[in-house]
Amino acid sequence: MKNTLRILAVAMVAVMLCLTLASCGGPNPDPDKALESLKENGVTFAGKDTLVIPTALKVLGVDGISSVVSGTGKIDDKYAHVTIIYFEEAEDANNAFEKVEDYADGKKGDAEDSDWVFKKSGKMIYYGTKDAVKAAK
Repeated sequence: MKNTLRILAVAMVAVMLCLTLASCGGPNPDPDKALESLKENGVTFAGKDTLVIPTALKVLGVDGISSVVSGTGKIDDKYAHVTIIYFEEAEDANNAFEKVEDYADGKKGDAEDSDWVFKKSGKMIYYGTKDAVKAAK
């Protein structure tokens, strides 16, 4: 009985650790919730785009985009920016990763290297300052 309880306790801790690590990732996987979260966290210029940025990226050869959420503002008196590109399929995000990375480097602006994030998570690729990415959760 003691061994069973120990195994169960270790399994529960492992599950809780996995859930914690999964929640520490990037922005919200739902574009509408990410946009709402940005606005709630003080990113004043935030919006969802299904036409302009997706079209610009399509010209660069990036296909399968469903929408793009971006926001710019100040968080704790620091420049904050995030762009989240949502794809139809995870494979589309994988195929677009390098092209989007080149595009994102040009959008870095005033961000310091140590504060800049560029990552892929599931069906989305996101880039921007750490504070803005955190605000989009």
